[in-house]
Amino acid sequence: MNPGITSKYFSGTNTFFARLAEGILRWRWPLMVAILLLTAFFFYEMRGLKMDTSTESLFLEGDQTRITYNKFKEIFGSDDFVYILFETEDFFQCETIRLIKQLAKDLEEHVPYIEDMKFLGNVEYVEGVEGGIEIRDLIEEIPETQKQVEIVRKRAMAEPLYLDNLISRDGKTVAILLECERFPEEQIDPRKDIAPAVYKILGKPEYADLTSYVVGSPVLDYEYGKLATRETPLLGLVCIAVEFLLLLWVVRGFRGAIVPLIVVVMSVFWTLGVVGVIGWTLSMFVTLLPVLLICVGIGDSMHVIAEFHDQQNHGLTRRDAIIRTLMLVGTPCLLTSLTTTAGFLSFLAAEVKSMREMGIYTATGVIMAFVLSMILVPILFSFGRERGKAKAGKESLGRLDLFDKILGGIFSLNIRYPRVILGIFILLAILSLIGYSLVEVENNTIKFMNKGMKTRQAYDYVDSHMGGSMSVEIMLDTGRKDGVKDPKFLQQLEALQEHVNTRPLTMKTISMVDLLKKMRRAMHENRPEFYALPETRDQAAEYLFLYETSGGEELDKQVSFNYDMARLNVRTRSLSTKDIKTFTADIEQFVKEKIDPSIKVEYTGGISMINALSCIVKEGQKRSFTVAFIAITIMMIMVLRSIKLGLISMVPNLFPVLIALGLMGFAGIYISVGLMALSAVIIGVVVDDTIHFFIRYRREFNRTGTYELALKATLLTVGRPITFTTMTLVAGFSVFTLSNLNNTVQFGLVASFAFLWALLADFFLAPAMMLLFKPLGAEKQLSG
Repeated sequence: MNPGITSKYFSGTNTFFARLAEGILRWRWPLMVAILLLTAFFFYEMRGLKMDTSTESLFLEGDQTRITYNKFKEIFGSDDFVYILFETEDFFQCETIRLIKQLAKDLEEHVPYIEDMKFLGNVEYVEGVEGGIEIRDLIEEIPETQKQVEIVRKRAMAEPLYLDNLISRDGKTVAILLECERFPEEQIDPRKDIAPAVYKILGKPEYADLTSYVVGSPVLDYEYGKLATRETPLLGLVCIAVEFLLLLWVVRGFRGAIVPLIVVVMSVFWTLGVVGVIGWTLSMFVTLLPVLLICVGIGDSMHVIAEFHDQQNHGLTRRDAIIRTLMLVGTPCLLTSLTTTAGFLSFLAAEVKSMREMGIYTATGVIMAFVLSMILVPILFSFGRERGKAKAGKESLGRLDLFDKILGGIFSLNIRYPRVILGIFILLAILSLIGYSLVEVENNTIKFMNKGMKTRQAYDYVDSHMGGSMSVEIMLDTGRKDGVKDPKFLQQLEALQEHVNTRPLTMKTISMVDLLKKMRRAMHENRPEFYALPETRDQAAEYLFLYETSGGEELDKQVSFNYDMARLNVRTRSLSTKDIKTFTADIEQFVKEKIDPSIKVEYTGGISMINALSCIVKEGQKRSFTVAFIAITIMMIMVLRSIKLGLISMVPNLFPVLIALGLMGFAGIYISVGLMALSAVIIGVVVDDTIHFFIRYRREFNRTGTYELALKATLLTVGRPITFTTMTLVAGFSVFTLSNLNNTVQFGLVASFAFLWALLADFFLAPAMMLLFKPLGAEKQLSG
């Protein structure tokens, strides 16, 4: 290395990065081989990646919602189901009944993890006979005559439990309900094996004329996993293509465009490889991961390459240019990587398991991208011919292009109107706070799907016709053995069920009350007026005993083994989180006012979990952002060695978050599990350019002695690279608009909007505050 460069620029951290550069150049071939071998190893380990998109996987171990759900499964079994609706001309036709019965049998025999299958042909029909009752299938034999068909129709339409559940009131829509068994705990999300088996059977030629709509949590898990598997590589490849074209435009030469992409793609492989080695699982966040790492990790490479070309333009050789480049940008790149890592690690403050994992994955990827940028970029740019001094000088003079003139115009505006600029940003911040107050939470994953998707259409059809695609499970614990046989308890359960049935969002409710009413009616010659609860404890006990000894199989799904607990299953349409809160609050209020306080009432199931998740998401968004803001503020104060300057530097980082949240409120964009990380992502990413801006500003102020000259020099040096990094961020995150998930599209659009405002904040808000508040002290005139 040129000794003049050593003596002039070695100091503190710069010394480390200069010696690092020397070592890299000395051992470049062994290092390249090592990097290639590591990349091959991590790529190979990606084969073991596993995905879990289930709702319960979002909750941490020990979370009360998860504890209650596990308790429910232990007592009553799984609440997972697959609900299949069929459009027919009229179900009550011999051939239609025969075809649906054949299909139901096929599903029961070949779909894994199915504990019970129900359709109108095999559901229990309870009928009083001499000496007791008889329980048999509603349709034991396929009817052969119209008279037999009408008997079946009459029985089905007179059964409240099956009407609008297994058959519509007009008889044209019929359902098959597959109830799942408890899944083996050693497997990761075994639900995903159910939907493909269902689809395979429905795809058989003999069922080709049936129009089917399939819903249920196993279906949703499978479709989300399939979507993630398809979209993750697609979005990553499109992002690489977009970034490559953008880099070809903004940097010099093919090498300057391809090297940053090599770095970020390797960092993605390394990160996913580490996940595979450790054996962790991927969640629905996986679609964000590659694009996020590509967009965030590309900045370090771009700063290294931009500075390298600048040093070459000053006449330095490749070797000296690389050493001086790492001396100048090594520290800022390290600091930006650490602050970005801190932003992502702030996800650990959220009580959502998948978000915590995502924070660890992205933080790992950022560090890997930094390491690869510091090693691989210098190696790849160390090869090639040296530039001639004349050429270098000529290119240096040619730097005063249109872009530099724009930066000069930005400088002039800041000098003339710093107070006006500050006032505009303050006004925008106030408006953003108003918008943020309008933001609501949404966690119903159905609502995230594009309306053109087949799964979304299936849910919409089911919700509009019968049955309902969501459910809440209400457990009522009497606290004593045989407590559910008490007439007072049964009356309260009936009152609760009737109250829920009157709610406009309720589609169907099922409990032991329905079974007891059927038994009492059967014991009184099937007369409709006796469709009511038994009047005494002895009658209730007798009916339950008679039901079980007569072959009834539904009771163990409705009551606990000791008869101390009962279950009320409530089926609803696919509700928004806002509707879920209203619906749940109404039930809780009725329980508080009408149910005996000695009866413990607990809620679980899909609706309850979404309701609990909404509170966690809103709190998680605040926690992660607060942790990120505090951590990054402390780091900025330490980096800039000034409390005042560190606090001022955080204002341009805070503003993009505020304006993004304001946009969400005014545009009606909900905070969801996917968007809860947005604030921390924004502040963790935009701080990178702010660090480069303020470090350069301090350096130029020490050199020039005035705020105005320091601002001009800063804009003309780092203005170009921070603009380019913003362009890459906006272009990369815009790729999310290609997703079929609305919340992923919104994540990309809102983040891109925030990044644009972050650039404006660095170009206008930061200079205005520097000029007005003068945090670096009094100006001084440096001697020549």
